[in-house]
Amino acid sequence: MCSLDLETTNAGILFEACYTEPIMIRTVKKYWTVLRVGLVVLLVRLLLRRKSLPLVLDRLNPCSMTGRPDEAVMGDLAYYVDRWLTLFPYNKKGNCFPRSLALYWFARRLGYPVLFHCGVKKEVSNLDGHAWLTLDRQPFHEKGQQWQCFTVTYSYPHDPAAGGRQDAAIRR
Repeated sequence: MCSLDLETTNAGILFEACYTEPIMIRTVKKYWTVLRVGLVVLLVRLLLRRKSLPLVLDRLNPCSMTGRPDEAVMGDLAYYVDRWLTLFPYNKKGNCFPRSLALYWFARRLGYPVLFHCGVKKEVSNLDGHAWLTLDRQPFHEKGQQWQCFTVTYSYPHDPAAGGRQDAAIRR
């Protein structure tokens, strides 16, 4: 249970004993995160209009992964990506593609060595596609188990353990 510090209450800033930051700073950080996620989702959409998927992933991949993995932060980022894509959907069939790319951006910067995957499965009269992330061959912030039904057609960065090879022609 949290208690209030009376000295800071008198100073006009409320501190809760269970948090080390003032409420105002936590609120500003929260809204900065929401804005930053919205900007990354917008960046992903703009890049997808102008560049091929491998070039978009090259652009989203950081030069170095210096961040420290933090599951609470990653969970918040995934939640906000989902909220942005609910407000501004990518297409009628789903948001998995921009969702996975935006989460890839954040996960790599937080130090998670995630892999991006695209896959297809045969429907009755057409193909259905899906995009998702994995970490140590397990789904990473993926909703449900539908990813298991898809055959991986593309992974980034290349996963040598998967046995496939990345074709240079895909980059063009």
